[in-house]
Amino acid sequence: MNRFAQILKDRGDLEYKDAYAMQHSILKGELGTKELVEIFSLMESRYPSLEEMNGIIAATRESMVPVNIESDALDIVGTGGDGLKTFNISTAASIVCAASGVPVAKHGNRSASSRCGSADVLGALGVNIMLDADKSVTCFEKTGMVFLFAPLFHPSLKNAAEARKAFGKRTYFNILGPLVNPAKVSHQTLGVFDPQITSLMGETSIKNGAKSIWVVRSNDGMDEISLFSLPDVKAFSPHVPEGAEVKFHYELSKSGIEEIQVKDVNESACIITNIFDNDATEVQTQTVIINAAVGLMTYGDSKSFGEAVDRATEVIKSGRAMKKLQQLIEVSNHV
Repeated sequence: MNRFAQILKDRGDLEYKDAYAMQHSILKGELGTKELVEIFSLMESRYPSLEEMNGIIAATRESMVPVNIESDALDIVGTGGDGLKTFNISTAASIVCAASGVPVAKHGNRSASSRCGSADVLGALGVNIMLDADKSVTCFEKTGMVFLFAPLFHPSLKNAAEARKAFGKRTYFNILGPLVNPAKVSHQTLGVFDPQITSLMGETSIKNGAKSIWVVRSNDGMDEISLFSLPDVKAFSPHVPEGAEVKFHYELSKSGIEEIQVKDVNESACIITNIFDNDATEVQTQTVIINAAVGLMTYGDSKSFGEAVDRATEVIKSGRAMKKLQQLIEVSNHV
């Protein structure tokens, strides 16, 4: 039994220094598949503690390729895992926020459990997702938005891929991605599939330098703001590191969730295009609007939910969201 598994077996959890050392060893490829599966098995029945997660994040950030953006930026991202197969809501909402003037550095990957990941749909829309660190900075400076494809900036995570596949169940790696944006974004709207990790995700982000984190989950299970069920939202900041409940109201839809579900990446890309062309259904458009509105509030760019909804609505109806997408496609392919 490797020493980290032994500590977990004896104590049940890891101190910061041990969690850091464990993740460092994993990312260096110093632990084999059998050893990693043993660790995953011992942590299977729980989420990491705050101390463990901070150690894991520190080691992961040391191994990542940084993207040196010289300004605050917003990321709208979910942990995934809600299993609802919706179109890429956070990706569309991110473009709306960027079109409204909020700088966006979105970190994402290809699909794991959904029909398509943010990388899949942006690629289908024509965005170049394969930008290196320098080109990412240039794209961000020219457009106010960039997509950061996780494998390019976290190449060492591949050292855990075989063990994660062999283990076949959820591990802490499933919630790690949103916490290690290579641009170290200052603001984040973070969707979670499980309310049990709300405090872990928010407090960890603030502990690691973020200025504002809004953690969202809707009562129908969506790891985003849903039109079909009221959301649970907590806002974390250096002044309120334990988070504060945020309440806002909007009219729930009487339609079914199938209106925002997709079969594949092309259908998701088509819905986003239709929304920006003002040719989508009311439910599809409003879903993006309310999620973009929460992004604007996370960034502190709107004083109220109503104001944020009005801004997001105007950005779409005026065509500015489509222009931002077209600009991102053009610049990302020519930097």
